[in-house]
Amino acid sequence: MFKRLFVCFVVFLFFLNTSCKKQEPFVDAAFVFLKWASAVKNLNYKDYSECEAFPKDQEVFKTLYKDFYYSDLITRNIEQFHEGQYKTDIEGYKYNYKNVYFECKRVARESGKVIENMKGEVEFIKYINGPKVDKGWLMHNRTFIRIGFGD
Repeated sequence: MFKRLFVCFVVFLFFLNTSCKKQEPFVDAAFVFLKWASAVKNLNYKDYSECEAFPKDQEVFKTLYKDFYYSDLITRNIEQFHEGQYKTDIEGYKYNYKNVYFECKRVARESGKVIENMKGEVEFIKYINGPKVDKGWLMHNRTFIRIGFGD
């Protein structure tokens, strides 16, 4: 009886140990985009740079977003990437890519009023080799188009 209980306990510990290993959470491109928008709103350079494949330096970031930020971000469509379709950056590292289509509002920082309604797309990249391979989806290129003036 004691032997069976001991074996069961050892098996339980084995499963507990192997199932509790640290695993990286899955982070989708849409989540990264929301984090980026929050970083821009709060002028949080650290979070901003974690979302960008090629972040601007801190002074450029502050200058770019000193007068406005984006709000009410809605992702309309997220492309699926296709295994085997890669692009290469200027350093020769390969990455997967997909586009996220969105709508949002551009808000004046000083007044908090909506300046214009926007839509656009953001290309996300995910490295398959090189030093950024563990960073997950990163924002690479974005296009904003004005679709109307604020409320």
